[in-house]
Amino acid sequence: MALTFNPGPRECNSGFPLPGSPDSLAAPASNRYHYAPMTGAVVQVEGLQKQFGSTSVLHRVDLLVKPGEFIGFVGPNGAGKSTTLRILVGLIFATSGRVQVLGMDPARESLAIRRRCSYLPGETSIYQQMTGADFLRFALSFYPQQTELAMEMHAAFPLPLKRRVGSYSSGMKQKLALMASLIPDADLYILDEPDRALDASSRLQLRIILEGLKASGKTILLNSHHLSEIEALAERTVFILEGRTVAEERVAAARENLRKDITLRLQSEMELPTGTEFVRRLGDGSIKIRTIGNPMDWLAQLPGEKILSVEVGATRLEEIYSLLTKAEAGQP
Repeated sequence: MALTFNPGPRECNSGFPLPGSPDSLAAPASNRYHYAPMTGAVVQVEGLQKQFGSTSVLHRVDLLVKPGEFIGFVGPNGAGKSTTLRILVGLIFATSGRVQVLGMDPARESLAIRRRCSYLPGETSIYQQMTGADFLRFALSFYPQQTELAMEMHAAFPLPLKRRVGSYSSGMKQKLALMASLIPDADLYILDEPDRALDASSRLQLRIILEGLKASGKTILLNSHHLSEIEALAERTVFILEGRTVAEERVAAARENLRKDITLRLQSEMELPTGTEFVRRLGDGSIKIRTIGNPMDWLAQLPGEKILSVEVGATRLEEIYSLLTKAEAGQP
């Protein structure tokens, strides 16, 4: 049976039906489930380990996500981020440890979890023979309700929905997957590299959409290599290195070390005061310095007219990530 989209006041320009319209992709109102608001942890992971044969991928992952939190999940390639997220939705099973999502065990109740959780995998796979509209109708039919994001997402990611997905570029496929993942009204959104294959303009549109979900109180767990995006969006960041989540104490220590860092550009070469842990010249001609004591006291020893620019105690996410990964690799 062919799927048709009849133009009407509740429909986007390209034929995508909106919630509340006769052609809406949401389930009929009589079939919709209504859930009580979450009061406990949305995600609780303790001592998670995962082995594939004799290869250990996750050694110890601990993760707590509370209702309404936006959590950034950060680590290098191969650290175990995607494996952890797949375990949360029951696509693969833990070797040991305790995992609860929405109060349920994904190894036993994965279908119930997926009814209430929208998951965007890192490796997007879409049925190539379907049209974009057919794929959206199919994907959204698994969720009882939709958010009001259909119009906004269609404006942000305009797509030729009447064309087959096989003719789409990788960026267009990612936009289609994002629509299928963010339009459902879910209790938890697990997004594995949602900005993959997107250009800078589309990443900005995605940030605006995620900010809207965050403002509406949705719970979001986001993995991305664009640390600036996570820094702008996430309330809290969880780091994972070599299959282990980094303890909060270690992250706090990294922040404290960074508060002693000075990035300095001088008018000309000069002898620097003592009291530094290291002095490193950067590629742009500036100098990176970590002081032993108060960085402002150290700076006060320099003649003001010699300083062209200075930044003290920057604790940006990118800096913390760099410090943690260097420490993991045994680099100074």
